[in-house]
Amino acid sequence: MIPKESQVFDKRERSHLISVATPQRGVLTRVAAADEDPGSSDQDDLPEFFCLDFYQAAGRSVADARWFNTYLQGAVFVGILGFIDAGYSGDWSRIGAISPELVAKLRFYALVLLGVHVVAAAAAGKVAESRGLPVAPAVAKTFSVGFLAFLETCFKSAPGEAEA
Repeated sequence: MIPKESQVFDKRERSHLISVATPQRGVLTRVAAADEDPGSSDQDDLPEFFCLDFYQAAGRSVADARWFNTYLQGAVFVGILGFIDAGYSGDWSRIGAISPELVAKLRFYALVLLGVHVVAAAAAGKVAESRGLPVAPAVAKTFSVGFLAFLETCFKSAPGEAEA
């Protein structure tokens, strides 16, 4: 666990210590001068891209959007089904659309994809449980869609969160 405040050496003058204030998640929010109180000002003096809240809000707005959690993930799922069909049905190589060597590669990559999706589904289950989201739908969707559904589980608005 990263402490909220830690002491580090200033690179310009080794004799002075500066205080680095960090939130619990470990993202740098502000650097105070050696003679300044670390809690004396807000984050207003930092660019917006340093603020974790900006990324969480952006991720939440994307994860809650219908185009992301329905249409984009549906298209990825259909693409995965086509990928598996091309590797295992034999129809595509029989009509000459793809070579038998490509079919063998597709079968190998399908097994790799299966392993990645199993690990991502297990991680999504843990994240959903810790955020108070339903675990079974998060695991099933991440297993079938993959990384996009995992991102949805990580950033989706949890029940009881205030809408910003």
